[in-house]
Amino acid sequence: MTLPKDFTQQEVFVQKYLDKTGLRYANQVEFGQYTVDFYVAELNLVIEADGVYGHLRKRDKRRDEHLQELGIKYIIHVKEKTYKKIEETLWQELNKLEQLGVDEA
Repeated sequence: MTLPKDFTQQEVFVQKYLDKTGLRYANQVEFGQYTVDFYVAELNLVIEADGVYGHLRKRDKRRDEHLQELGIKYIIHVKEKTYKKIEETLWQELNKLEQLGVDEA
């Protein structure tokens, strides 16, 4: 998948990890007034790369509430900046989903 030119290094790392897992995803997906960084439809999962710009907490909370109202079940916020830390965070979060019984198929 080709990344938009304005993707941050953090978003590049998230995409690299998602590619490694084999999960199908879309980037820069619009949900109403909000655009999310990554959407994994088969898991009903949004991944937001929040660390680089230090997103505003109130705005992020409103966005997350809006996404949940639209039926998004899981939201992962990535605040780490190195590939190794991002990989570790996503691995842990995806394993939590697996433990909850979320099917990847």
